[in-house]
Amino acid sequence: MDIQYDLSATELLKILGYTQPAGRDFLDGLKREKQIPLPPVYTEFMELAWRCPIFATSNIWTGQTRPRMYFDQIQEHVDDLNANQKTVNARNRYYPFIHTPREEWPDTLDDYLIIGSDYSGGDTAFGIRKADLGQEDPPMYWRSERDPIAKWREDRQRLSGFLLEVLWNVLSGANYDTAERALEQAGWRFEEYFDPQKDDWVASRAVLKKHGILYSSLKRYKCDEGGKVFGCYDRDLNAIFVGILSDGEIDLYAINRVEAEKILLDIDDYDDPEDET
Repeated sequence: MDIQYDLSATELLKILGYTQPAGRDFLDGLKREKQIPLPPVYTEFMELAWRCPIFATSNIWTGQTRPRMYFDQIQEHVDDLNANQKTVNARNRYYPFIHTPREEWPDTLDDYLIIGSDYSGGDTAFGIRKADLGQEDPPMYWRSERDPIAKWREDRQRLSGFLLEVLWNVLSGANYDTAERALEQAGWRFEEYFDPQKDDWVASRAVLKKHGILYSSLKRYKCDEGGKVFGCYDRDLNAIFVGILSDGEIDLYAINRVEAEKILLDIDDYDDPEDET
């Protein structure tokens, strides 16, 4: 078994058949309009992920919402305040920016390229600091809507890890089955592990080992619905394994082509003893 644990998000998209650079024109336009470089890790991923249906309900913006600069977002609030000056409250968090020229904003806060937000909640933004956009794989930052305007927190992972976290969450079906529906239309099959002896869908490390997966080699990421999410690729089977680890239990899925032999038998693949009587 040839199990790969360290594929990038871009490599996984190619395995799933998303190989056309649909986002190249948008990215070129973004660089020209904002006069910014873009990290190669982001560019390579977004060229394939742009308007990709599996990301429609994810934490990364791939077309339904477009990436934007943080200063542009602040400017929108300032413009709204200027248009309603008669009712402007001096305690409004954006009020100081009315009297501060935009070219002076970098003296008090950093600009960021916002590339996504918490889809289910919408109050957390994910971004790359403008000063880091020239890096190959820059650190990620995030902020809550409740935070002070100048406050962004550095994440514990870099851009490449963030993209994998988003993709593994998408493929695991955490919160939404968007990816499953889109990939089934493209000829992929989602299989969920089921244990007929325990009459349960919970897998174990022994089950992972049976399929050639070393638990210690799996990198685990934050799962949108709690716990951790992980994944790997079996090159021999052309199958992606993805799982969710929560409270010591593992939900395990295999994604492979519909024409291939099943890897994980689900409840419908086992005979019901009552049917035999």
